[in-house]
Amino acid sequence: MVFGRGSRSGEAAELRRLLQPRPQFTVHTSKLQIAAALWDYGEDAMSERALSMTDDEQHKINTIKAWFEDPSYPLPITGQRITHHHVSAFAAITLYEGRVRELAQTRRRPQKDRPAIFQGNLSDG
Repeated sequence: MVFGRGSRSGEAAELRRLLQPRPQFTVHTSKLQIAAALWDYGEDAMSERALSMTDDEQHKINTIKAWFEDPSYPLPITGQRITHHHVSAFAAITLYEGRVRELAQTRRRPQKDRPAIFQGNLSDG
């Protein structure tokens, strides 16, 4: 099944699977990095929400992100290299909306335009 393109029950089942730890693979992304990734790809409302995410939400996003880091996972983006920054945004969207979907924009906004609240020591890795 290509996640996000199936039935609601299929999407719910996939989200439950994604919330299980990926064997022998973990990631840690800060709340600020997740929020900045969302803003960078045009997900403004969700980026504001991410700034106040709970520790549990952060853990869940990192768990989903570990699955999405697998290059064979079918993320909805084509024509460019998928970065860790893309994966952070996709993982947050998946948790908050219950399914993965295309980003509002696939190219990053210029970092110089990023609001101060999303600034910090961010790296793309």
